[in-house]
Amino acid sequence: MKSHSDRELWNLLQGGDRKAFEALYHRYARLLYHEVSKRIDSLAKVDDLIQDIFLSLWEKREVYQPQGDIYPYLYGMTVNRVLHYYRSNRVQPKFVALWENLPQDLDALEELPSAFKQAHREELETLVDQTIGSLPPRMHQVYQLRYEENKTIAEIASLLSISPHTVHNQLKTIRKRFADSIRNSSFLLSINTILSILLNH
Repeated sequence: MKSHSDRELWNLLQGGDRKAFEALYHRYARLLYHEVSKRIDSLAKVDDLIQDIFLSLWEKREVYQPQGDIYPYLYGMTVNRVLHYYRSNRVQPKFVALWENLPQDLDALEELPSAFKQAHREELETLVDQTIGSLPPRMHQVYQLRYEENKTIAEIASLLSISPHTVHNQLKTIRKRFADSIRNSSFLLSINTILSILLNH
């Protein structure tokens, strides 16, 4: 499949074609590994990160909608994961400067902003799912009734046999949990700031 374009491989991949997936992996994994290894010292962690990117690509192949070449899209996913790694390991904000020099062979650079934004949004959705999953049972019920079934506070109180004041406090705690999750992740960084750095150097 070496002669296939990215778009052709992607169309095959969306249909579950493993050979198309392997072709994309062999086409871009080494390039991504090279970029990440310049920014993370642990080669074992670099390996894990690259594997995670392609695993996500396979698992969400029916959801992802890259336009044009795949590499700018994968690069955007890579940026997100490295930022998350830095944040998780309490690396100081100066790390952003490490992304100043884009790889010389990054084609279709104009596609990077949309690729980065989509990857960023998808990872934020994952963060939201993780936060929802960590809620205590009663709080999870309140979340579902309020944000998935659009019940009022009074309706929730009646359904769960608790006071409206308790519902209000539960919702306040839920909002705080979401805020804390985002604050403790790479999403604390402004996407516009990162894109500015990526596109103006």
